[in-house]
Amino acid sequence: MFIGTYNHTIDSKGRTSLPARLREQLVADGESKIVLTAFPHWRAIQAWPMSEWKRLEEKVKQLSPLDYIAQKNVLRFFSTAQEVDLDDHGRVLVPPALRNYAAFSKDVVWVGMGRTIQLWDQAMHEASMAAEMPAHEILDFFK
Repeated sequence: MFIGTYNHTIDSKGRTSLPARLREQLVADGESKIVLTAFPHWRAIQAWPMSEWKRLEEKVKQLSPLDYIAQKNVLRFFSTAQEVDLDDHGRVLVPPALRNYAAFSKDVVWVGMGRTIQLWDQAMHEASMAAEMPAHEILDFFK
């Protein structure tokens, strides 16, 4: 389970370090690769451990190739997917199209989201966290 918020930087080549705690969790889960995608709900990058990505692929395979709405979603989501390796220093190379999508500046934030990890531009993450959440959107995780 990925949790926590970690401030980092991203260089001009698109390299950023995956925080040690998150790397340790990947290793503990036997994960050696991640898949990066544009997150459809806000301008952030979703990092999927390969096992989670494979589960998602299996669900997508069940969709009808003639279902317009399903295929439109597959196109938007899967076309942004990039399989990436961590280098020996735990760095991830974020492709230019994904960096542009998320409007990254120098400062970025890695956020544990349970089964996945998100990568945000720091200013965008701070603005999102500062925005008040409407009461009807707050989930009771204890139900």
